[in-house]
Amino acid sequence: MDYHDLFLFIRVVDKGSYVAAAKELEMPTSTLSRRIQQLEDSLGYKLLYRSARKLSLTEAGTLFYNRCHPLYDDLVDVTANIDGELASPQGNLKITAPVSLANALLNPWFFEFMRLHPGINLELLLVNRNIDLKEEGVDIAFRIGDITIPDWISRPLFRSRFCLCASPDFLDRHGQPSAPDALGAFPLIASRRSATWIFTDAAGEQHRVDLQPRLKYDELRAAADAAEAGIGIANLPHYVVGDALDTGRLVALLPDFRPESRDVQMLYPHRKYLPAKVRLFISFIMDKLEAERERLNTDRSSGAS
Repeated sequence: MDYHDLFLFIRVVDKGSYVAAAKELEMPTSTLSRRIQQLEDSLGYKLLYRSARKLSLTEAGTLFYNRCHPLYDDLVDVTANIDGELASPQGNLKITAPVSLANALLNPWFFEFMRLHPGINLELLLVNRNIDLKEEGVDIAFRIGDITIPDWISRPLFRSRFCLCASPDFLDRHGQPSAPDALGAFPLIASRRSATWIFTDAAGEQHRVDLQPRLKYDELRAAADAAEAGIGIANLPHYVVGDALDTGRLVALLPDFRPESRDVQMLYPHRKYLPAKVRLFISFIMDKLEAERERLNTDRSSGAS
C-alpha cells in the first residue's frame, strides 16, 4: 500500500470533495481520483461512495478514516516541530565544559548568547572530569587536550599557553628558580592529575620536572588564588592568570623555558543536519574566539606583560 494515497484519502474526506482536496493539494482532480481508486484496489475495500452531489464514507472508509486521521495529525505535528527545531533558533542546549575554562573564559560568552537568543535555553554541566557525552545527552562539549570521540567532530579553538608564575611576596621570601631542574627546591602548586611539568628551551630541548607539590588542586582558579597568596609556584593557563600578570599580582618565571601548551577544543556530534540552535551556537563561539584570539595566544611565559 502506498501510504501517501492514504493521506490523500484523508484530505479528500476532510475537504468533502475531490475538487476541493485537489485544489489544496495542487494536483489534477483526475489524478487524485485515480490515486484513491488505487488505494481501494490495494486494500480490497471500497472507501468512498461517489455521487454527483457528494461523497460519503463506506463502513471500511469510516474505520480507516477514524483510525488513521489522528496518526496523520500526530505526524504533521511532529514534522512541524522537527522542522522548527532544525530551521529556527529555539529549544534547549546542553553544554559541558571544565569548571575553570567556563569561569575564566566561557561563562560571559554563554550569557551573551542567551541575551541574543531568548528562545534558546542553556543547561551547563561544568565538571573537571570527562563525562560520557552521549549518555548525558550533551549537544556541545569543551575539552582541553587531544580529545577524539567516535562520531563527534573536534573543532580546535586555540592553543592554551601556560605560564610558570608566582607572587612577588613569594619571590621575596624564596627567590627565583634559575632553571626547570631547580624547581624541586621550591614549594609547588600542581594539578592532582599532573605528575610532570615539561618545558622547552630556546634550542628545542625538553626539560621534565617530576612534581612533589605542596598543594594539589582540581580547579584552576583556586590554584591561581593560592599562587597569588604566596603558597608556591604554579604553572597555569594564560586565560586564568592573565589579569594577575598584567597587574603584577603574579610574576612570570623562567622566560627562556616555554611550558608545554594544550589545545582547547569544541566537540559536537557528527550529523548531516545540525539543529539550527547548535549551528548558531558554534558560529557565535567562533566569532567570539576570533575577537579574543590575540589575547588568548599571547605568550606570557616569555616575560611579556
